[in-house]
Order: sequence, then structure tokens, then C-alpha cells
Amino acid sequence: MKRILSVLAFAFVILGAGTASAHMFWVTLSESFNHKPGHITSLLGFGHTLPFDDLLGSEAGTIDLSKYELIGPDESHFDLGLPDFKNTPMQTTPTGMTVNAGDLGLRKIACTEKSAPGTYQVVSSTKTEFFTVYLDKAGKQRMVPKAMNEIKNLQKPLVSFGCQMFAKSFFALKKWTEPKPLGFGLEIMPLDDLSNVHVGDLVRFKVTFKGKPLNSSEAGFQRMTCHSKSFGDPDKFHLDSYLFDGIAQFRMPAAGQWLSNVYVKQNVTNNPQLKDLKGKCLDFWAVATVAFDVKP
Repeated sequence: MKRILSVLAFAFVILGAGTASAHMFWVTLSESFNHKPGHITSLLGFGHTLPFDDLLGSEAGTIDLSKYELIGPDESHFDLGLPDFKNTPMQTTPTGMTVNAGDLGLRKIACTEKSAPGTYQVVSSTKTEFFTVYLDKAGKQRMVPKAMNEIKNLQKPLVSFGCQMFAKSFFALKKWTEPKPLGFGLEIMPLDDLSNVHVGDLVRFKVTFKGKPLNSSEAGFQRMTCHSKSFGDPDKFHLDSYLFDGIAQFRMPAAGQWLSNVYVKQNVTNNPQLKDLKGKCLDFWAVATVAFDVKP
């Protein structure tokens, strides 16, 4: 049951894609240089509201991660370790509230005198999750958190999708250097210095799907949105930019933490980019985010 609820969480992300109801997955960083040489804390978030909203693991299931890494300016990878998603017992307070504990991947990344200058990436991604609603060979409708090829009594799929989520954040030590793509299925790369964004600055991102620029066309408009508690979110709206030649851009209107995100839906049938998913699902959803700060 927990496994079904876990994938239903993905379904909620997908069915709400591009709307205020959609859940998002992100990495947020907080820099502290009060005591030299300083440190950065990293936190994984899921839900709606920065810096964090909901637990990644709860009684309703878990978001299964495949990686959580620190990428250095030299493109080296360091494993930050996956959070522990073991559910703790739900407790009830005398006033009828319920309390859960959870691991959101809090990590302290401390600088030293030997730390290499340049831009670092903190990244995380989920495993590809599958969900299928189908008619079995007796004509009864069923739903399972499985790919189609794993269902033995499948007669006809009604809804079948896979979903994978990618999250990034960046920090610069002493100077901003151009970060390199990591080969994510859906990847957002900043085209401007995200370590020094101020209100009124233009911020640009390049978005690729399977290594190719994501582009709006007659077949459909591809978009990136930007959310912040300091602008828009309290009133249920956000910034929105169409993607042309993979580029989205925003004139930042307010200081605070911001989250850019992109949702992409692709049909698997006759799609050479998704040939590895043929027979597993009918549609594939990819979700990517980049969290960054805007200064006054």
C-alpha cells in the first residue's frame, strides 16, 4: 500500500504539472561565511514552499532517490549519501496534532584553505518510477506501481507513465566559473552568474532534454516557471517564460529564494529518445528544478 501511495505522489506531481497544485523537488543551499573559511548547508525539499515543505519519506510513501552529489569545479563527483527514509512512528499530541520525524538530506559542506575556487553543483535525482492503470484479462480495472512489462495479467493499459525528477543548486567559492552539464535526462544550466543575482537582473537558463535544447513549437509550448515566497506564491501565481532554442529568461522582481522548474511530457511510442522505455510505459514525464537566491 505504501508503494502505491508513493507512486501516487508522483501522479500528483504529474497531473498538477505546470499548475499551482504541482509538487516540486529541489535542492536549496544556505551559505555562511561569518567564520572563515565558511561553509554551505544543503537541504532537499519536496512540495510547494521553499526552503522546505513536506518530508521525502512519510507514512504515505517515499520519493526514491538515485543520487545526491557535490560536483566540483573540476567536474569531480563526491557522494553526499542518500537520506535515510525509514519512517518513524507517527505520534499524536494532546491537542490532536500528529508529529513525524524525517531526513531531508541536511549536509554541511565546509570550506578549507585548500578548497578549489570556482562553481560547485549540488545535485540530486530520483529513480524512474512507473504507474499503470489497466484492464486485466478478466476485464477488471486495476492500478499498480509497475511498468507495463512487469504486469503478467495485462490486457489493455488505460494510463501508463514513467517519471523522473532532477534537482540542482549552485554555489561559487571566490569566483563564478561556467558549470558543465551532467548529462541529466532533463537538465537546466544557468547562463548567468547565480551567485550574485540582484533585483532587476536578467537571469537566463538553458534547458535540454536528452542532450538537445528544449524548444517551443507548433507541436506544443515548452515553459519554465519561477516561484518564490517573496513574490507570487502568496497570491498563487508565478513567473513564466517560454523556451526558445532551449533558452528561458526572467527579470527578477524581488529578493529571496527562488525556484525555477520545468515539466516535460513525452510520448514513448515511436520516440527514439525514449527507446529504452518502450514497452514499459506509454508516456514519460521529466521534472527539473534549480534553486537560487536573489539579493536586494
